[in-house]
Amino acid sequence: MSGRLGAGLALTWLGAILVLALLAPWLSPNDPLQPVAPPLAGPSQSMPLGSDALGRDVWSRLAYGARLTLAAASLSTTLTVVIGSVLGLAAAASGGWTDRAIVAGANAALAIPGLVLAMLIIAAIGPSLTAVVLAVGLGAAPGFARLARTSFLQVRERAYVTASGALGASRLWTARFHLLPNAWPSLASLTTTHFAWALLGITTLTFLGLAGDPSLPEWGAMLNSGRAHLLDVPRLALLPGVAIALTIMAVHRLGERGATGRSPG
Repeated sequence: MSGRLGAGLALTWLGAILVLALLAPWLSPNDPLQPVAPPLAGPSQSMPLGSDALGRDVWSRLAYGARLTLAAASLSTTLTVVIGSVLGLAAAASGGWTDRAIVAGANAALAIPGLVLAMLIIAAIGPSLTAVVLAVGLGAAPGFARLARTSFLQVRERAYVTASGALGASRLWTARFHLLPNAWPSLASLTTTHFAWALLGITTLTFLGLAGDPSLPEWGAMLNSGRAHLLDVPRLALLPGVAIALTIMAVHRLGERGATGRSPG
């Protein structure tokens, strides 16, 4: 019962955040970039969460921040999954030197801490939200490639795959029609987990100021700007921090449910 309740709460939270992100222009009473009130003003009818240090509507910035943060994490995850799946599939389907080269390259990349690798990529490209998305997506691809390779190898050992090879099916045909579709349930669970990690990575790098524009209504950047007022106006840091934490926890919860193939108990 508690497992089903937890999964239900996670789904409810993610649904609410998704609706907030999609309907941000209609649910936000003010422009998230323009000052509309005195700095650090308290909650009011027109601003239910008050204003930040520059007089901008906190609720509007949180709503647009949901859109920006979730979009950045989704793009980053897509980059990770596409690159990692292609490399993992190539390694598992080809074997031999191709497999060894991909595994060696992934191991070499994984030897560098993810945050350091991401910061190196941003240093090469230049600070921007696009650079943050690329850094997180590319940084997570080697780890996803190794996990995807393991999933593809497990499918490759099944009897029907061996039989198709014995009947003359090419490696490309086997990869397309056997390995990829039958490994997808496992890859979908991995994708959910990596979305949570991507969200954490995105908000960490934007918290460090690597998105370039500090005025962006993005949860990590909002958390950073709220630090200066943690004692006198704690809601400025608390609200985006709670949003980040609850979203990551909710995604992990649903990922666990998908991995077990049943409601967690």
